[in-house]
Amino acid sequence: MNKKIIGNWGENIAKNYLKNKGYTILDTNWRHHHKELDIVAYKDKIIGFEVKTRTSNTGLAFTVLKGEQVARLRLTLKAYCRLHQLDYNNSQLDLIIIKVKNHNTVLIKHHLDI
Repeated sequence: MNKKIIGNWGENIAKNYLKNKGYTILDTNWRHHHKELDIVAYKDKIIGFEVKTRTSNTGLAFTVLKGEQVARLRLTLKAYCRLHQLDYNNSQLDLIIIKVKNHNTVLIKHHLDI
């Protein structure tokens, strides 16, 4: 499988996970210029999600995203809030890592407010 297929598969798992946790999915793959939020959801506040899917043991939570990537994601979330007339000050950015254990098992790690 190529990276795009694996990434889309992981994002679908993340969406189902979030729905089961009571989040309302507002947007997926929302783009602003060359920046993207994988998922935008609502649960007491607006939350932008970056989803990373891993099929190997590399890429622990905070080595997955570099500082400049987090800064770009925050700017993208700010643009989303501005364009949808939402309160950016009451929003957060989360990271979901989907780790494929075997053909039938995945591990989901949800990192809040990165």
